Amino acid sequence: MSHEQIPAGPAFPKLIGLPAVERRAIIPVAAQSEVRTAADLPNRLLFGDLVEASFKFEKKGWSAEWRDPDGHLTRYRYAGGLSSLELTYAGDTVVTLTTAERFDELRHTVQTIHPGGWLEKLAADLEARLNVRVFPHREEDSVAGDFPDGHMLTLVMPVPADRMMTLFDLHKTMRQDSALRTGIDAYLRYGFSVVNYIEGRNHPMLAHPAGLVLHHVNALGTPAAEAPQREEDEDGVHAWTLQRSHYVYVAHCHLRDARRFIDRLAGAGFIGSIDSGREGYPDGPEFGAALLPSGYEYAANNAWWFDAGRRRRMFYPRFADPADRESLGAGSGELWVKALLREAMKAAEYTRADTARAFAEGLRQANGQPSVSSEGLPGKPH
Repeated sequence: MSHEQIPAGPAFPKLIGLPAVERRAIIPVAAQSEVRTAADLPNRLLFGDLVEASFKFEKKGWSAEWRDPDGHLTRYRYAGGLSSLELTYAGDTVVTLTTAERFDELRHTVQTIHPGGWLEKLAADLEARLNVRVFPHREEDSVAGDFPDGHMLTLVMPVPADRMMTLFDLHKTMRQDSALRTGIDAYLRYGFSVVNYIEGRNHPMLAHPAGLVLHHVNALGTPAAEAPQREEDEDGVHAWTLQRSHYVYVAHCHLRDARRFIDRLAGAGFIGSIDSGREGYPDGPEFGAALLPSGYEYAANNAWWFDAGRRRRMFYPRFADPADRESLGAGSGELWVKALLREAMKAAEYTRADTARAFAEGLRQANGQPSVSSEGLPGKPH
């Protein structure tokens, strides 16, 4: 990774890893036929934790339940050759048959169970209260899932460059959060997106190039990629288009824990409320998070959506790059990561100061006043 200075000021690191939230799974026996007591069962399976008292022998094989405090349920009946798997999420139940003989073969069964209905349930909860857009899982797309925790999702969202150290600390706190039952891994990437501010539906400040740039830089601490442009679509609707650079948080989680995980982010101020009435980070629609079926973050190009009031259109050419995770392997120790986070904070401080200076200079020139020297301004290299 290059850390050279760019002419405009300190460089923003391109990729920054975050502490993984790891959850050890206990799988006492590999083959389901080897189960003799509840102690032989996995401590968690798909949507829940083992309920030891539920274990019982059946006419052929055995059965047991794994439950989640939010009411989700996994019920499994091993019958040798053809077993039954019942999954309940938010009250919506799916039952399927499986030929899995080893516990870890259940990952293949998970990948045959389409989570579309469950994602709709999750969306109904999250989108009603938080600044989150849940993308549906298309019927024709493959399903990502693993063992023992099942269906996987990816959360992406813009994050202010000077709040990423707080996000780092939150990840360390979540390691000790016993309510989060499954693993989470995440990183930050420096990327680009576009926001179209529909003319006449937003605050007047957001219908002016200088106002848009200040709005963005004050919120995220990163530069606008280009000067905002006024554009018109084929229906004659005008919008101010802001191409922006910013950090994107990319987190991989499981469906079982997605609501709790997102609530932790919201509680820490990284995801806003939809009814706050505020325009800045994290409540403005352009600062919202997107929850995707796992794999969409790499496969979905040119993804876009409107906010509920159709005031703004968010557009991401791509959320992430598969090569990102491979590049994170080297130099991922805590000291190294914190050094990168401090670099990002310094770059954000410089960007905000430089933007304020340019804005003030523009006002002076507009009023016919002479320019002033930049010497001594905060964050300006000497």
